[in-house]
Amino acid sequence: MITPPADDVLNFMSHEQESQEKIRKLENELDVYKLAIDRLQSKYNEAVKESEALKHSVKGCRVITLIDGDGAIFSGDFLSQGQQGGHLAASSLLNSITQFLSTNYGADSYEIWVYLFYNKRGLTDTFGRVGLGSLAKMFDDFSLGFNSATGRFTMVDVGRGKEAADAKLKDDIRLPQTFKIIFGGCHDAGYIPSLHSQMTAGFRDKLILLKGYTQMAPGIAALDLPTLEIPGLFMSHKLAGGSRWTTSPNQTVTETDTVLDELSKISLGEADEVDPTGSSYSRVLQRAPTISNSRERSAHELSPPTEANAEGAHAPLPRGSRHPDPYFRLSKQKPPPCTLFYLSNCKLGSSCKYGHDYLLDESHFEEMRESARLGPCPHMNRGEICTWGDACCYGHTCPHLSKCPFLKAGKCKFRGAAMHKDPAGS
Repeated sequence: MITPPADDVLNFMSHEQESQEKIRKLENELDVYKLAIDRLQSKYNEAVKESEALKHSVKGCRVITLIDGDGAIFSGDFLSQGQQGGHLAASSLLNSITQFLSTNYGADSYEIWVYLFYNKRGLTDTFGRVGLGSLAKMFDDFSLGFNSATGRFTMVDVGRGKEAADAKLKDDIRLPQTFKIIFGGCHDAGYIPSLHSQMTAGFRDKLILLKGYTQMAPGIAALDLPTLEIPGLFMSHKLAGGSRWTTSPNQTVTETDTVLDELSKISLGEADEVDPTGSSYSRVLQRAPTISNSRERSAHELSPPTEANAEGAHAPLPRGSRHPDPYFRLSKQKPPPCTLFYLSNCKLGSSCKYGHDYLLDESHFEEMRESARLGPCPHMNRGEICTWGDACCYGHTCPHLSKCPFLKAGKCKFRGAAMHKDPAGS
């Protein structure tokens, strides 16, 4: 066995010691780097959390609920309780929305706003027409209770201003603070273009539908949007009353009946020709004077139709067998719906050139009512009292009141003594 020289052993041991020292230094440096990495990772995690919190604050949890109150009508159980019913309805709506959001999008501090737009006159007219006059009397109290339930819940009478819901939808859906828009207009296919527009603009994920009636309007369900349904909160079916004027088989045809027969020949399209500036009058109003003088007609003309001449003319047609085209006004349908058939009593039956077979919702009825009011009430035109009062489907005052351009020329068809008086205080 050969023994290495002593110098070689000493050299080896010296190198070993140097190597061990270098390893210790490297290990110390590695520990320092590890500590720095841990600190950087911790700061990175904090930055991520802050970023998520910032995104959340910018995104917001504001939830806007827009309701067309002419189709999403609160149930009679709530309306009949007046202010208390308004409070209960608001509470039910708030709790249901909160639960729906928490279930589908996670629990959060949602800021829920509700805007309900409605036509008070249209609703109360409808209640009276279907025998729910007691609900009409409680409606103001109910609205007061609903509005006072929380500062973020508002019921607004906008008349026929359905564009209020459209405008609110367009404005709020674009705000980054708006998390969701809950839209309660499922009864009216007229909202489809507006909803389509927002979906095309990239806001589909913000939209939720709120059902009023059990049956949604054609095309609304096809949008395939998330849907919230609150059992018992809204009336489940459309309100549809009978005719305001009816004639029994043995009843003599009155002057009013003759007026109704004649006005049934007037289409919504003609009514639309009224210029709000007063530059022209529609044929609806031009026809009315010849009708109001029907007392000059012979007894034969005012007598009830005989069985022979009534055959076929009074044959009933099915109500509600087709929907209006949602992209056109009623006056532009082919043919336009018959105003008297839906608002009163059209006796022309199958001989009427206007449609008796449309399935209409309350917004359509209100459009018809507004058009019909452009024609004078026969009783008021003769200076008599109209027993129907505010429920009458014809106009009790000239649309232009004292500013009517036809009044001085004696050509206005509103001839009653008080039909051009401005409201007190105007």
